[in-house]
Amino acid sequence: MFSTLQKQKKAEELIDEARRIIEETDEKSALAKERLEKSVAEADSLRNHLARMTIKRFHDLFFKIEGAKPVEMADISERPFGTQMQDLTERLDEIEPIEIAVAKRGKFKAATASLAAALITVAAALVVALIATGIPLDPQTLTDHRTLQKLLVWIGGGAFGYPGASAVWGAAGVAAAALTAALTTWSLFMAKSSGRNLSEAQKSYADAENYRDRKGHYISSIQRLDEEISELKKILETFDIFLEEYNAVMKRIQYTEGREFEKYREGSKKSVTRAAACAEAVVPILNITIVTSEGEPSKQLSEALEKGKLFHKALIDEEELPARNSTDEEIVKPLSKEVEEKHQETDREESTLQIEQESTR
Repeated sequence: MFSTLQKQKKAEELIDEARRIIEETDEKSALAKERLEKSVAEADSLRNHLARMTIKRFHDLFFKIEGAKPVEMADISERPFGTQMQDLTERLDEIEPIEIAVAKRGKFKAATASLAAALITVAAALVVALIATGIPLDPQTLTDHRTLQKLLVWIGGGAFGYPGASAVWGAAGVAAAALTAALTTWSLFMAKSSGRNLSEAQKSYADAENYRDRKGHYISSIQRLDEEISELKKILETFDIFLEEYNAVMKRIQYTEGREFEKYREGSKKSVTRAAACAEAVVPILNITIVTSEGEPSKQLSEALEKGKLFHKALIDEEELPARNSTDEEIVKPLSKEVEEKHQETDREESTLQIEQESTR
């Protein structure tokens, strides 16, 4: 009996744990998807602003300048990052939830049989007492208080001539016999059911662990992708802010210095060439595939982040920008301190000469 109880308890514990595993897995899955969708939506918002506003404005301004180093810019794909998430989320949704076994199977049948056994035991004890005492059996016999008391006294010791026989002892004896019969019947019925329940519970637990492992693979991919998309957002925001600034500077340069690149001051040339380097660098990032068909963060995304971080640091710290290509290193360098001082001195000399000429006149 105790073995039966232990098996049943173990089965119920395994079922509860299997349900907990599935619930936690589904919660993690939903939370990861929600965070990723939010990050991708924000990245797409930045991407759209860059493509439709900032880069378009750069294009309109830059290509009015004559003699500037040509910029190679591919067309920006109309496919947003969000549409690339379908493969990954669909793979996650394709994993069907498992059906958990019911550990209480057989309990109702065992309880019903136990109750029947208890009632039969009580009825049998009373019938034996009726026969032994010679009391006739009729519908009023068991409803008559005095008759029932005589029967219980006989059961409670009167059958053996016990001087202390009483109805209380008889009732206690009948109750004990009924309880014993019920427990024995329950144990017999549950012996088989508890074994089956334990076996099914172990299978359900194994299925739940497999469900967690299968979903866990895609949840990990989604979490990694979310982290990388968050980094990508920061990079795109940096490009957007600096390109908007460069656009404003180019508009001012064209207004004050015209549209011939060779006649620009060195500082103006620097701004134009750094703007071109930024635009040329950000367009490929806008066209990357961020997730593979297997549902993993793509190599293109990793490479874009690596290059984007270099640009982010160089722009923030006003350092030399990564080269546009192997032959363009000189184009994207900021002016050195010596060169900048030299040009400032030249500007001062030109101003002094102009003042002297006006004084002579």
